[in-house]
Amino acid sequence: MRPGARKDRVGPALARAFTPSWKANLMIATTTFLTSLLLAAGDGGDERVSFYANGRVRAESTFDQTNGEDRHRGRMRARVGAKVAIADGLRAEARLSTASDGNDANNPHWDFGDGSEAFQGGDIVFDRFFLDFEEGDFRARAGKMADAFRRPPVLSEVLWDNDVAPTGVAAFYGLELSDSVDLEFRLMEYIAVENGGDTDSTMFGAQCALDFALNDTCDLDFAASFSNWSGLASGGGAIQNQGNTNPMGDFDVVEGFLAATVRGGPLKKTQGFVQVMQNVADGVDEDSGFAVGVKVGESGHQGDWNGFVSFLDVDADAFFSPVSQDDTPIAGTGVGMGMQSVIAGVQYFWRDNVSFRLWALSSDADAVEDPLRIRFDIDFSVL
Repeated sequence: MRPGARKDRVGPALARAFTPSWKANLMIATTTFLTSLLLAAGDGGDERVSFYANGRVRAESTFDQTNGEDRHRGRMRARVGAKVAIADGLRAEARLSTASDGNDANNPHWDFGDGSEAFQGGDIVFDRFFLDFEEGDFRARAGKMADAFRRPPVLSEVLWDNDVAPTGVAAFYGLELSDSVDLEFRLMEYIAVENGGDTDSTMFGAQCALDFALNDTCDLDFAASFSNWSGLASGGGAIQNQGNTNPMGDFDVVEGFLAATVRGGPLKKTQGFVQVMQNVADGVDEDSGFAVGVKVGESGHQGDWNGFVSFLDVDADAFFSPVSQDDTPIAGTGVGMGMQSVIAGVQYFWRDNVSFRLWALSSDADAVEDPLRIRFDIDFSVL
């Protein structure tokens, strides 16, 4: 168990449901990339393949962990990917990523000194491979991909950690209702555990979103979603629980958010959001939560800076915690009794592709201690 976070193991299979690790992952990854290059070979091959990469170096201190101790560590993350145009409207994407000791799907970071030997190399996993088809206003994806739900700005990982890459299918359809109003529908189904002798463990989700351009400087976005997790007990394995009272129980989560963006003025850009969620499954008591946040300033160009603050208050079973955020000192929804968290920080772009971020995260989960985490990140992208 990672100090400072509650991750109960209730069996071997489902814990690996979203974990992209195989014994021969390097061989698979290398073969995939070579195949991608071969697909792009021939006339115009160079134009059909694009590569990208990003990395992070982090210094992190967590004070008053649930075990009463402080922890100080260095961390790093690296990702390299390729996109291949197969035909008009159809492309494939594959990505390699670092993986934490134990291959936690929510955590792709290497800790300084990870592993049984302090100087051994870290794991590399093949964390994405999917097909992406687009035709007009319709888009579909199939494979191992980023979660397809639309997220609010400022604090986007409450229900789904950005590092979790589910396997399944997703469809998107957008409509322009007017010059200032857009409507979008999203459907997705993820397979958590394929079970040849019983019902698969799955997640079915649906989302509807409306985008309003109120004027040249102000946008308003509204989205509502439903997600149903079923067959979790038949997975026969386990989830790395992050606060649910029963991670193999019932989860029918209704969620929605309202977000506003204002451009211009002395702060250049201001974003804010309110998000609410409730688990409406029968017999669930610890079932609701909300998050609010604001961010000021810009991102992505040399000299840009931004500051942000968010507040999170969730019951233990407000959503399916194993795929939710693990940034706060106590991850997910706490230790079985819900949690409140404050997240605040500042970010500065030294170059277009290099930023420095200093942020603080707290957790109040009715534990013995209420830990505080301080992070300093150097994020960079190449290619």
